[in-house]
Amino acid sequence: MTDLTAALSEARQWSTTYYRPLLAMPPGLQEAKVSFYLLFRGIDEIEDHPALAATVKDTVLTEVACALQTRNIAGRLDAAFAEHRDVLPDVSLRLADWCALAPPSIAPRILDAAIAMANRMAVWSRRGWRMRDVDDLDEYAFSVAGVVATLLGDMWAWHDGTQVDRGQMMSYARGCQAANILADLAVDRERGVDFLPEGWTVADLATYVHTELSLADRWMATLPDPGPARVWCSRAMEVAWAQYHRAQTLQQA
Repeated sequence: MTDLTAALSEARQWSTTYYRPLLAMPPGLQEAKVSFYLLFRGIDEIEDHPALAATVKDTVLTEVACALQTRNIAGRLDAAFAEHRDVLPDVSLRLADWCALAPPSIAPRILDAAIAMANRMAVWSRRGWRMRDVDDLDEYAFSVAGVVATLLGDMWAWHDGTQVDRGQMMSYARGCQAANILADLAVDRERGVDFLPEGWTVADLATYVHTELSLADRWMATLPDPGPARVWCSRAMEVAWAQYHRAQTLQQA
């Protein structure tokens, strides 16, 4: 069994946004959230890795998705990572450890979401992360954040019966992901990726972010207070709004 303290330490290295919410989660839900967070972070680091070609990312992410569907997860992942151990971070190389951390009664749902995430990121690697229009932006946001939102809803229901409007929750997913894109536009462009739909300006993306975050604020007001769902989402929303306002300030400078 993977040590929870060590896993939390790993999470702390990767996220100032989610580390405190992870610490605040009650027993059981905490292990589930740490497992999901590190699995998704490990997959994301493969997708974003500057030293891997898009074709390599496509292959590795597809192999990860296949590995997570077997009873030989560790062995299959070792094979998938064999040629890339010198460049991939530990959070990616240790995906099998993060799988083992999840409570057995929710682990299959977490794995299912991680499989979907890896497969979708492989697709976007093949497509070169090209955004033709707002539909592509919606699709990418769902691929990255929508799959997280649906998993979170299931985890809260599993833990204490909390039910949320999962349709409205998509605004939370799209808003947070688009705010992250807005904040990282310059960095992404330096690595040859531009998430702006064709013909869009930064102002268009900012409007998209504002619209979705405003809808997400209304959804947030429906969450139990206090409760793990509100604790988890409040921090992400704070960061997303801060990213939006920072981008607005830079645009006006």
